[in-house]
Amino acid sequence: MEHLSTLIDRYMQIWNETDAAKRRGLIARTLGESASYLDPLTHAYGHECIDAMVAGVQQRFPGHRFERIGDIDCLQDRLRFRWRMSPQKTDATGAMRVEGTDFAIVADGLLQSITGFHDPAPAQPTPAAARPRGWSVQSFAAFWNKPDPAVVPRALTPDVAGYWPGNPEPVRGIPDYTRRIADLVAAMPDFRLEVAEHAVNGDCVFIHWIARGTHEGRAIEFNGVDRVRMRDGLVAENRIFCDHPLIHALAQGRLQPHAAPTTA
Repeated sequence: MEHLSTLIDRYMQIWNETDAAKRRGLIARTLGESASYLDPLTHAYGHECIDAMVAGVQQRFPGHRFERIGDIDCLQDRLRFRWRMSPQKTDATGAMRVEGTDFAIVADGLLQSITGFHDPAPAQPTPAAARPRGWSVQSFAAFWNKPDPAVVPRALTPDVAGYWPGNPEPVRGIPDYTRRIADLVAAMPDFRLEVAEHAVNGDCVFIHWIARGTHEGRAIEFNGVDRVRMRDGLVAENRIFCDHPLIHALAQGRLQPHAAPTTA
């Protein structure tokens, strides 16, 4: 068990290391070359994508640290351990406290796959949990000014359908819909939408938006329109009209996390 504790503690160091070169070194010593990571909000495969994913989390939650909680459970090549993410300064703006449980597979002394689950929120609500359920143009604009995939489910009906360009089949249900948004945020941590104008017709809302961000090292800007159909104050259907290749890749689940700028 001692070598497993060392392995998992080194894995936790990956999430805390903001020096890109040191972080990649930790990844190489801890994860198999084709290692995979999956949790309710994102996924990554291989060293490069996992490194970019961690960098993206660090950008979204600066000043937070990860730590292992308690002992490690082991069954042959399977591991289970709990973790906590918390701010280093308790009064920090945007402070988040999250706990979870990860399941991992080990081979040749390295982690080959990690599947993470977020544990139930503590009694003290997180900012995401504190927000009321519902959707509006104002909440849409506020969300895309500072995207947080954790709050997406609170705006959706359980049978939500997303009809997005480039994909003949709709994205159905809260988990898949949320995952698409998380993919976009992981690929472009600085992605933002500005509401240019909107109109309401019955239970449908039309939003003309302007998107800006950086993708693969290039600044991009493009326009699109969302047609949102409401039911009981929640999004039941969303149809996106946009010709940009980025939105097509998002609809087809082809977006991958990209390396974020190095922080020190």
